[in-house]
Amino acid sequence: MTTLFQKPVQATGAGKIVGAGVLGFATLAMLGLVWWSLSPILGQIYAGIRLAETATLWRFTGWGRYFTGMPAGQPFAFVSIYKSSVGFGLGATLVTALLGFLAWRKRSREHIEVLITAPAAGFAQRDILGAFVPAGRLVRTPVTEAEVADPSALPAANPFTALRDLRDTRAVETVADSVPWYLAAALFLTIDAAAPLKDRKGRDALLKAARTAADRLAADPGVVLPADLLSTLRGYMLVAITDQAGRDIDVLNQVHAEFGGEDDLKDVITELAALALSRRALFFPDYAWLRHVDPNLQSRITSYA
Repeated sequence: MTTLFQKPVQATGAGKIVGAGVLGFATLAMLGLVWWSLSPILGQIYAGIRLAETATLWRFTGWGRYFTGMPAGQPFAFVSIYKSSVGFGLGATLVTALLGFLAWRKRSREHIEVLITAPAAGFAQRDILGAFVPAGRLVRTPVTEAEVADPSALPAANPFTALRDLRDTRAVETVADSVPWYLAAALFLTIDAAAPLKDRKGRDALLKAARTAADRLAADPGVVLPADLLSTLRGYMLVAITDQAGRDIDVLNQVHAEFGGEDDLKDVITELAALALSRRALFFPDYAWLRHVDPNLQSRITSYA
């Protein structure tokens, strides 16, 4: 039984096409009627547009002479605007096709989706590094596939967990040489930020030494740093850990407690950076040199908040 309320029947694909065709022809008919009625005015406007498009060269063509030579107020032939537009239409079509071809060609060769498309065997670590990592800057290319590409991503064993009292300078000296130089420098900076040393000249001297070492490695990743430079950096770290003169002992005890809670020395540095940040004493530019040595650690320090 037919109900009073029925769902409207949706237009079929053919119906939509017929509707669009009717609308298109109606539009053309309206434009044709406007041209037939107002061609004396529209023709002059049309001629001005064509002259401007071609830097007045259009006037030397047949249709150009026709439009520019027509006396004012006289109607133009109905088909004149359509025939005179054929050349421009073909030219625009060719230019559009050329631009489309160039865009397609660039997309098919240079788009990022094409550049990063994995080969059949997949990407090996060496392939990724060779394609996207600047040689000798932040990451060193491995010798073998089994070798870790970025040594800075490896954990650094914390040698201080074996010590009972970090105020014992002689005890700390026994493990100081096992700390990589850049970690020694980062330790000094984070400790000094959390529990400042009385002598403020040490910070500037250490920063200068750390930046010198980092710049040498950036210029030549295989360079062997002078032993006295490394010894200087570890010496400043030793002072930052053990010196008690003129310092807040409670905060220094907090610093020492961080050493005993982490097995990875980089985690210790990160926690010390958080402690310094909580005291509003962490100065991020002090760690810019780390980007040449251990960008991962630099990122952990500067984005810890």
